[in-house]
Amino acid sequence: MTKTQVRRFVRLLLRRVAPCSFIALVGVASSVIFARRSSFAHTWSPQISRFQTSACPKILMFGGVSYYTENNEAGAKYWGETVGVDGFFVLDLLDSWEYSVGDDENSGKYQGLKAFQQLYSKHGVTDNFVTIGLHKPHDWKTPAAQDNAVRNLRQAAHLARFAGFKGLALDLEFYVQGFWITDPTLPDKAERVYTLGKRIGYAIWAEYPEATVIVLPEVLNYRCPPFPQSTCDAYALSGRFWDGLVQGHLPQVLLATEQTYDASQPDLVANNVWDIYRADLQRNGVDLNTVHMAPGLWPLGKTYTDKSAHWPPSQFAQRLQVLSRQKLPYIWIYCHGSAWEENGAYGKGHVDPQFNQFLNVLHQFKQSCSGRR
Repeated sequence: MTKTQVRRFVRLLLRRVAPCSFIALVGVASSVIFARRSSFAHTWSPQISRFQTSACPKILMFGGVSYYTENNEAGAKYWGETVGVDGFFVLDLLDSWEYSVGDDENSGKYQGLKAFQQLYSKHGVTDNFVTIGLHKPHDWKTPAAQDNAVRNLRQAAHLARFAGFKGLALDLEFYVQGFWITDPTLPDKAERVYTLGKRIGYAIWAEYPEATVIVLPEVLNYRCPPFPQSTCDAYALSGRFWDGLVQGHLPQVLLATEQTYDASQPDLVANNVWDIYRADLQRNGVDLNTVHMAPGLWPLGKTYTDKSAHWPPSQFAQRLQVLSRQKLPYIWIYCHGSAWEENGAYGKGHVDPQFNQFLNVLHQFKQSCSGRR
């Protein structure tokens, strides 16, 4: 399942599940869910090479968890202890700039997300991010639409701060056609995109000054060649949004790369991406110490129902190891629906036959970093 398909499923879930329905699942569902997950016991495989590194990046998962159905002890224990992730891009909260979470801290959304953070933190899942996608078109011609987007992103920062989340993740992949393309009927669209990025950056900083902001994918790298012209055209103005965003006094921005997904040498790919972004940041007068790389990997999940591996566990271990030498704050894993969970919220199929070995790799990696964070 592609990222687009994941998000479509999330939107379906949002329409079908009441905002506070997770409360009804607490307790009753916990024992059932944990019973079916407990089969993934932690065993150590001597075939997996041990990690030799002093660096200690945390592991984030893009998707996988459902805020609405896994806001319970069993869910927190599974993801924090059985899988062993440090945080999530939480997807089922906002699917566009057009969506408002409001400012009412007593609302179900605010209270529910705070409960989620407190519960998951007890099991080591501390670094969570409110994730905002681009699943609806944006009216670039109407100033009121820009104001609305700024307000909604500020509210998202408010929600993240109140809940105790680490920050926000801005997914700039276009899920509606024409989002970032140039428009001959709007000659100043590039300037409007830049201005909106700058306003959103300032709004997030003003509401949540300590927030970490993740941006994905690496839009500045969509150049022709090597990419086809259609891709470059589709992302034509996305770089202007990035240029505006990094003017917003944000204390830490993480560039989450997707071109590292299946790279045999993801460290080299990440370094190439950084070369392009470093030059851009220098042109923009941005302190290089405020922007860091967060390479992504895609080890499991080929389709929505096929959760099989992209590569063997030994390669997963090798790629984690080479990335850990870069002294990164995070490495992230594209979960591809429920590829990391048997009968998960986004896919009811079975996990890969070697799933336990992938868990072993992740646990060995974290064990090698124990006490060095």
